[in-house]
Amino acid sequence: FEDADGDGDREVVVENSYLRAVLRFPEHQGEAFYGRRFTWGGRLQSLVYKPTGREHFMPEMLDPENVRPFGLPDELFASFAMESADGRQRRLKMGVGVSTTEGDTTVLDPLPWSWRHEENNAETAVVFRQEAADLGGYSFVYEKHYRFRADSAWFAMDVVWENNGDQTIASDWDIHSFHRSGEPPHSSWLLAPKRAWVSCGQTRMRTIVKEASPIFATLDIDTYVADLIEWDLDEPGWWYALGPGDGEEFYLLRGRFEPYRGLFWHAWHAFTPQGISHIEVPPGERATWGFDVTLGAGGRNFAKAGEDCGLTIDRDGERRVATVGAHVSSTRQGYLKVQVLDQAGAFQHVAVQEGSAEPGRPLELEVDLPDTGDFATLQISYTGEKGEEVLHARETVPLAPQRPTAHLPFSGGRAKLHVSSDGGLAGGETDRLLLCSHGVECGFVADWPEFAPEPPASLDEYAAVCLVGDAWPVERAGELREWVEAGGGLLMCGPFLRLAAALGDLVPLKSLGDGLLQPSNPELGLQLGAPHLTAERLMLDPDAITRIAWWVPATARPGALVTLRFTDSAGHPAVALHEPGKGRVAAIASRPAWGKTGRNVIWDGWGQYHRACFGGLIGWVARAW
Repeated sequence: FEDADGDGDREVVVENSYLRAVLRFPEHQGEAFYGRRFTWGGRLQSLVYKPTGREHFMPEMLDPENVRPFGLPDELFASFAMESADGRQRRLKMGVGVSTTEGDTTVLDPLPWSWRHEENNAETAVVFRQEAADLGGYSFVYEKHYRFRADSAWFAMDVVWENNGDQTIASDWDIHSFHRSGEPPHSSWLLAPKRAWVSCGQTRMRTIVKEASPIFATLDIDTYVADLIEWDLDEPGWWYALGPGDGEEFYLLRGRFEPYRGLFWHAWHAFTPQGISHIEVPPGERATWGFDVTLGAGGRNFAKAGEDCGLTIDRDGERRVATVGAHVSSTRQGYLKVQVLDQAGAFQHVAVQEGSAEPGRPLELEVDLPDTGDFATLQISYTGEKGEEVLHARETVPLAPQRPTAHLPFSGGRAKLHVSSDGGLAGGETDRLLLCSHGVECGFVADWPEFAPEPPASLDEYAAVCLVGDAWPVERAGELREWVEAGGGLLMCGPFLRLAAALGDLVPLKSLGDGLLQPSNPELGLQLGAPHLTAERLMLDPDAITRIAWWVPATARPGALVTLRFTDSAGHPAVALHEPGKGRVAAIASRPAWGKTGRNVIWDGWGQYHRACFGGLIGWVARAW
């Protein structure tokens, strides 16, 4: 218990061979430091994975909303009206304090916290407690128990909410873990299981997608982007793995509660996935919930998570083998057993590996995959040295190309992109930001950060030009055509106005009307058209609900390849490709920002399939793919 950061408050520091955790205790610092929103006591201010020195949380961050978030805070959303004899408005925010409003002034009186240290069954617990008796009609206990083990890259948090009053208390509870978002192309990655239809080759199956992808991060890391997450509710407890874009360390969280709602957002240099659960506690009862966290390295492909360990599957397509790994939080002996079944469910062979594992060094087993079929099934069990089953999983391994997948098999190689949006187009800056972000995440270099930059005097150094609407001088349309026909790449997004008319048959889509963007009601989805590598990996209707709010009804020009169509009754073309001369052109009959607002541009969670669509098209026109 020491002032670890020199800010005047002492923190509780827990440290072993693998982790160092700093937990805040509000001693002298008050509202100016903590704000009025998140729980004050027991914030996990810092979490370091010591083998690599990785700091997982942000101890400080930008705070335009003035809510003072950092590290791993949690919150009870609700505040409760309190009895007041003098007529002033008073409200209780458990975990924070009591606010009193008189006129235009609101004053917060913090409620005190205590903490204690316990040893129980080889675990060290640090317990933070806030309690009140007959406080304006409320009596409660709010505790946060952090549990640690010696020489283990693991910790757990248990929350207790106890109602000692005479009326039901209810609130949504929310956990935020503020990780550094990273800047493209080094955005943090996220693996969060979700139910989906997956196609492997010609076989379509209902399964759970478990694929680590870069989070949806814009080049302007202060821009706010958010969307819902579909948690995997078919499994016991929800979980996600998160890692940095510039390393292999992971943070594997397994929740011991079921969120009724999942969110993620990225903004202000931070990224946080959230699990939100509704809590109701009648008088005389208590609610408990919590989660476990395992730290490690190399866990980008988690298949299943347990209390303090996880399984990974890495597939080597060229060798037709899969490497199965058991990642653990502390040194342990165990048995890893894998049974391989073919697509028909027929047993092929079994492999067993016995040995020791430790954080950063999983127990691994390489197994051969069948030579035929669209997919194989692996039945995996990880058993402790005393015969207890620690983890069991039944996993599908694709043997043929899979859809959806956010992983694009190319790198831009730092080739240059010119990206511009029509300055007169409402929301055009968002369109350009999205295209720049997708391009940079795929390894290109975009002319950022200027909005609507002047077209370059020469395109000789550029691999591709990406335009939204009339974002290139019409008087230089002939120059753009000559550059494309000589081998350049052009991505043309709606609206199709004066520039599209000047380029004529160079653009593979032709508007059926005035070329302006039109609102779609209902919002449109995308479906497959002609087979093409840029479309085969996407999550499309009917597998997913896309939300395209603005489109241009168009028709394809002769010789164009329509790879995606809208889900309107006529199936109008959404994406068409054309190869004039030595160049490549892709036209999209919508704007990059599909949603009605800049935030609502994420496609079925996290944005990786939005990136796979636009990043893939950029890669194709630039001849990187």
